[in-house]
Parts: sequence; C-alpha cells; structure tokens
Amino acid sequence: MAGEIARKRAESVLFAAAILAGLYLTRWHSYLLFHSLIEVFTIVVAFGTFTVAWNARQMLEDHFLLFIGIANLFTAGLDLMHTLSYNGMGVFIGYGPNLPTQLWVAARAVQSGSFLAAPFFLKRKLRAAPVFVIYGALTSLIILSTLVWRNFPDAYLPGIGLTPFKKASELVIILIFALALLFLYERRDRLSPPVWRLISWSILVLILSEVAFTQYLGVYDAINMAGHILRLAAYYLIYRALIATALERPYQLLFFNLKRKEEEIHARVNELQERNEDLDAFAHTVAHDLKNPLAGILLACQAVGDAHMGDEERKELLQEIVATARKMHSLIEALMMLAEVRQSDVPHELLQMDDILSNVRRRLAHEIENTRAEILLPQEWPPAWGYAPWVEEVWVNYLDNAMKYGGHPPRIELGSERLKDGIVRFWVRDYGPGIPPEDQERLFHINTRAGARNRGHGLGLSIVKRVVEKLGGSVGVKSQPGLGSEFYFTLPAKQVYGNSAS
Repeated sequence: MAGEIARKRAESVLFAAAILAGLYLTRWHSYLLFHSLIEVFTIVVAFGTFTVAWNARQMLEDHFLLFIGIANLFTAGLDLMHTLSYNGMGVFIGYGPNLPTQLWVAARAVQSGSFLAAPFFLKRKLRAAPVFVIYGALTSLIILSTLVWRNFPDAYLPGIGLTPFKKASELVIILIFALALLFLYERRDRLSPPVWRLISWSILVLILSEVAFTQYLGVYDAINMAGHILRLAAYYLIYRALIATALERPYQLLFFNLKRKEEEIHARVNELQERNEDLDAFAHTVAHDLKNPLAGILLACQAVGDAHMGDEERKELLQEIVATARKMHSLIEALMMLAEVRQSDVPHELLQMDDILSNVRRRLAHEIENTRAEILLPQEWPPAWGYAPWVEEVWVNYLDNAMKYGGHPPRIELGSERLKDGIVRFWVRDYGPGIPPEDQERLFHINTRAGARNRGHGLGLSIVKRVVEKLGGSVGVKSQPGLGSEFYFTLPAKQVYGNSAS
C-alpha cells in the first residue's frame, strides 16, 4: 500500500513538472497562448464547480459548495472577458492593456469577497434566485463600467505600468483572502478534512499569486508569468477539492455531513440521557423525602389521639409534627425553586451583598442560635452582578450546610476574591471533618449525600449549581478530610446585558 501511494505521488509530481515545462516553453513561443491556456483552465474549473454544486444541491446539508459554485460561474464570466480583451487577442479593439487589467481586478474582488462570505453558508442554506440576481447585477455593472461607460478606475497605463489603484486593490484583495482563510479555519469542522485542506491551500496560493500581480511592470514580465503559474496551481487545488472529490468519491461530502449529523445526534442523546437520569433521581428524592416525613406525621397524629398519653408526651409529639412539617415545607420550597430556575429568565442587577447576607442571617437565625455558630464576614464585598433572590438562596444553602457539618460549634468564614476575566469568587469555609475526594464531584448532583453529609433532601446543592450557572457563573468545592471544606461560587463582575442565559 505504501509503495502504491509513493508511486502515485511520483507520477503526480512528474505530471505536474511536465505541465510546467510545457507552459514555460509555450510562454517563450507565445505569451498570448500561455496566458490563454491558463485562463481557459481556470474558467473550465470554475464552471465545473458550479455544475457539480448545482446538480448536488438537493443532497447538500448546507450550501457552502453551492455558494462557491454560483460565485465561480460569474467569476468565470469576468475571467472570460479578461481573456478575450487581453492585449493581442484582437477582440476588443481600441482598449489597450488597461481593459483586461480592470477586468482582472474586478474578477479578483468578486472572487475574494465570495470566499469571505462562503463560510457563513456552512451552517445554513441559501436561496439561489437572490444570489443569482445579486451576482448578475454586479457582473453587469462591472462590464458596463469598463466597456461602455469607461468610468472604472485605470488599472494599467502603457509606459507607466500598474496604477496606484491596481496596487491598492491587490493589497485589499490579499487582505480579504486572508480573512476568508481565517473564517474558514474557524468553521473547519463543517468540512471533511481533505476538502478543507485543499481549499485552504488554494486560498494561500491565490494570495501568493496576488502578491506577484502587484509587482510586474509589463503584461509579459516574468513576475506576471509566475503569478499566472500560481493561479493555475490554486485552481488545480480547487479542482481537487470540489470537482475531483465529487466525481471520484461522489458520496464523500454527503457521508461526511451524515457522520457529523450522527455525532450531533449522539451528543444530544447523551445530553437527554443525563437529563433523564437527573429526572429519575429527582423523582426518587421527592418520593422518598415526602413519604418518610408524611409517615412520621401520621404516626404522631395517631399517638396524640391515644387517651393514655400524658400532656408532656403530647407536647413532644406535637413538636415533632411541627419539625417534620417544616422539613416538608423546606422540600416543597426547594422543588419550587428548582422549577423556577429551570423555567425563568431573570434580570441581572448590581448585588448589595451586605443586604443579601443580612436577609440570610435572619432566615437562618434559628439554626445559628441552636448550633451556636460563629460566622465571620469580610469588611466589604467586591461588586458583582446577578439576581439577588437567587444569590440569597445560594448563601442560605451553603451556610446551612456549613452549620450542619462544620464542627461543634461550627466556625464559618465567608469571603470573596477578584479573579481574572471579570469574575468574582465567593466562598464559605468551615472547619468540619471534610469530604472524601471521591464524593466531591457528586455533591452538586440531585439526591447526592456524600459521606457524613447524609441529612437533608439532596436538592440544595443541585439548586445552587443550576442557579449559579443560570447567572453565568460556576460552583465547586475544595476539601480535605479532617481539614474542613470550602464551597464557592462565581459571578460576573460586570453587567450581563439581557436576560440570564438559558
């Protein structure tokens, strides 16, 4: 196999060398013949790309190839006019070398602009009729301005050479080609690798040819000949990328699109599977955590009705009923919060973190008193943007966990720091037993109760994760067994315009 590949490559190199040698000899025999041969080849290739793309348009998922084909059809028309008007052809009498140079500049401007616009059709389809109208109108305007009205800027003057307009135009065309190459690189995943490489190389060679066309003094100069050889090579690469691929491997482009679509569907299926797993865990959590408290309430109510029970025992059972009802109320609030986060878009506002923490301490006053928690706050908070009611829920969940698992009595520190890229990191640090590394990644998933942290309904940290991500931030935990834990979340330091991300 390797020997066969090497043999084919050697044959290709020899064939290319023979073509170049023939063209070089043709150039010394007749530069006009040399020029015409190259232009005819590029015109045939350009027309061929249109023919292939037009007949394959129904099978194409996007219309990159179709757009290039339509553009090449009109570019080929301008190149044909350029070839017929070349000095010595005798078709357009009285125009001299200025006309073909003007048509050349116009054709390259249309071509470079088309390559620049083409990558935008790698993800969408086009309406062919408006594209034909636009290119037809533009081509007609160029022909009228060069042949009839003669108001197109001069590009070549005998005895002087290339005009400043021609040189400036070539530089602009080179820049447009470079931008087209950049845009194509950013969207390279939408093309099969061989096609992408060949088109990229063709654009690079076209750029080199344009550089050559800014340097010659006469239309028969050697540098002009070098520019045409490079142009021939560029169109050969286009031929290999589009026409040869379609003829030799007619289903390659189609199968590449199908493979890409299969990968997208597979990724979507994985995403849906993860969501289904979350929903399963969510349903399990709701069923388990509502069933157990409800059973406790029913048993306690039955016991309260026992005629032999003393007042003190009834009081304890009533307190247990109230505590259990509070747990159920907390779970229901968590479920409502989770639904709100999943469905709602909220405005971003500059957060008054001192006010938010005051509300948090009021809500957790009973727990703070019972656990005798020591909570340390910073002197000031850096500015951050979010939605105050949601951020308050994040602090409530983090502080509530810290009081439950942060030691006896818990000592809790709150703080913040500015990160790069306009991000503020907030954290809650406790000095409890810590969390094993294998449990840390699962803490923010629904129904996860890692290690000693086996109380609660398992929704709090899951809600925290969804809230913060909806506000444009991220969550995490740093912990070592025996050294405590630090739960953190990030928020943007600058305003995020519009609604929160969904």
